[in-house]
Amino acid sequence: MGLDVSWRAVGPSLLGVNLTPNEILIISLVALIALGPKQLPGAVRKVARGFSELRRHSSELRSEVSSVVDRAVEESHDAELERQVEESSEQTSRDQRAEESE
Repeated sequence: MGLDVSWRAVGPSLLGVNLTPNEILIISLVALIALGPKQLPGAVRKVARGFSELRRHSSELRSEVSSVVDRAVEESHDAELERQVEESSEQTSRDQRAEESE
């Protein structure tokens, strides 16, 4: 049973998992048999709501991590600039003292 990778890349994506139309059909049939026609619509709504919440939480987490990283990079950059300014002013003071002593 070989998989055509180019076809799988075209199929719908569910949390990064590519599914072919045949796989979706098999999953749907198994769900219909397991849950029955009365419970299937409610179960699909719950699953869709769950994926929606997961996507929202994932987005919030990604945004928060990005914000924290950005702040840390900014603080690090500021500290490096302060260090460079201090180093430069110390070098200028040393140069001035050297000129005065000559």
